[in-house]
Amino acid sequence: MYINNIEKELYELYQKYQDFDFITYYDKIIKNTNILKYSKGLGFMAGLYEPSYVTEIMCTNQSIGREIKNIDKGFNYKYFFDENNKIILSEKYLDGKIKYLNFYFYEDKILEFICYSLNNGFYSLSKSYYDKENRIIKHIGIPVLFMYNPIENNIYEEHIFKYLDDETFITYIKYTKPTKEFKFINEKKDITNMKIKDNILYYIDEENNIKGYHHIRFKLDNGNKIEIPLPKKVPVFKIIKENMIEILNKWKSLDISVIWINCENTDLTMQYTTEKKTCEEKWNIAYYEDTEEAIFKEQNHIQTFEDLLFNNNCNIDDLIDESEYFVNKMIKIIKELRKEEIISSNTAIILSTLEITSNTITIAKKINNREIIKDFPFIEDK
Repeated sequence: MYINNIEKELYELYQKYQDFDFITYYDKIIKNTNILKYSKGLGFMAGLYEPSYVTEIMCTNQSIGREIKNIDKGFNYKYFFDENNKIILSEKYLDGKIKYLNFYFYEDKILEFICYSLNNGFYSLSKSYYDKENRIIKHIGIPVLFMYNPIENNIYEEHIFKYLDDETFITYIKYTKPTKEFKFINEKKDITNMKIKDNILYYIDEENNIKGYHHIRFKLDNGNKIEIPLPKKVPVFKIIKENMIEILNKWKSLDISVIWINCENTDLTMQYTTEKKTCEEKWNIAYYEDTEEAIFKEQNHIQTFEDLLFNNNCNIDDLIDESEYFVNKMIKIIKELRKEEIISSNTAIILSTLEITSNTITIAKKINNREIIKDFPFIEDK
């Protein structure tokens, strides 16, 4: 049984392109297309040119990256446009290699989107409908990053858009059904109602009452995305330093050997150990039980922090290796705290994500005396 014809329509779309020669078509595009753009920052499947922006705005303002002009330091997406400045292809890169090709096929007021994996072939698909003013009015597909399975797919999405004056109303519907593999799942339909006004996404009920909201990085002008910066006049790094001092003062009576500042994401935290002898427990944050303190006390400061990093071309998914601006600011703060004797010269500071990289070592050497980190497992004796 089909779900409101959406499953049927997507299956017909799959059949239409099932035997399409994507590689030959790809070769033709790259040989004949001169209008190119690039972006950095791993977002969803198609980067800055997702067929629908609904998933982006619902991920609490997730960054999908930013267009870049200088590609010498690498990029994550490459986009190809036709002579009418319509996107026709995007390449998604992982570890410097092309992994996915995203094709955009236009027919009247319909966009057919096909994602093709270079390793596995046909990967995903969706379909978008536009009105006479070229505003998106409906989008159907499967969740972003899900692989389409024509036999066992059990989750489908529908985004419905309505425009009224300066507000855009969105109904997000998620359809789930049981399959042979997922027999225990009940067929259901989850509905989320939203509206966008200026650069704020509101969650609303059926009577248009506001249930919650958060800022997004764009506003809509007659259905078109207009990117806007969202920085507020908030001294984020001053707040980080002040909150770190508050935490350090709380730990003042403790004989701390190592403090680990966890930069896995923008929810920065600090943890410590009092272990003195050389062992894994001293240098592995996994053993720092029950010592975690959040550096940010207020959620709006985290949002402002993300906006600031975003506007300084930082990858908020990799604050250590791809956010030089952030790293330099944190090094400055830690050096100031040492100079002000708030951090003891005998306490090692590790600024890192959970995965140690060469940048972790470089930073450690900049903010610690060599003697107190000589037994850090990743420091080579010289």
